Amino acid sequence: MPLRRGPHGFLSIAAHAHADALSVEVRHDGVDVLADPGTFCYHGQPEWRRYFRSTLGHNTLERDGADQSVSGGPFLWTRHARTRVLVAEPSGEGVARWCAEHDGYPGSTHRRRVELTAASRELRVVDEVHGERGTVRLAFHLGPAVSAELVGNRAELTWSRDGEDRSAVLDLPGELTWRAHRGETEPPLGWYSPGFGRKEPATTLVGTGFADGAAGFTTVLRFHG
Repeated sequence: MPLRRGPHGFLSIAAHAHADALSVEVRHDGVDVLADPGTFCYHGQPEWRRYFRSTLGHNTLERDGADQSVSGGPFLWTRHARTRVLVAEPSGEGVARWCAEHDGYPGSTHRRRVELTAASRELRVVDEVHGERGTVRLAFHLGPAVSAELVGNRAELTWSRDGEDRSAVLDLPGELTWRAHRGETEPPLGWYSPGFGRKEPATTLVGTGFADGAAGFTTVLRFHG
């Protein structure tokens, strides 16, 4: 279960970086459940290049419709989100814990806490936005093998592995309004790129609402069986 908490790219221009600070990915028995959508292209399709590099194009939180880092072109970032790790406890008493924050949104801080409990097969993610009130979008990109049935703020996830049906439930923050997106083009949303120059529809769950600095948004992923 990777959590994106390192520096924004390499050296000053961070050419191949994405605006993905604090993005989380989950793989279950070789299947991407919460996935990084990939890259798709470098040249010739600027709208798609922007999408696959964007904050909304990753499993993290977007504030006020802006990316965490500021792009100056397809291979240039003019301002980088700085990430700080606060807690890193990968094991101990059956619960792994991580906490990190970044300063990519002027005047506010996005902090994310993640707990993985082995016994209950449960992943808990808490997002906090400290600062002035603003709009937020919280995205979770599912892998291409995963189907989702979204009712309110609960998504039932299903997929198969080696001929066996698998499932999980994703309880999303009730403070946000949730919609499922798949294979949309105007603008792009709900895509997965398995390799350069290739893309395929995949389900993306996006919650929209407001952050006022008073409370966090809690997401819980539970695996069945």
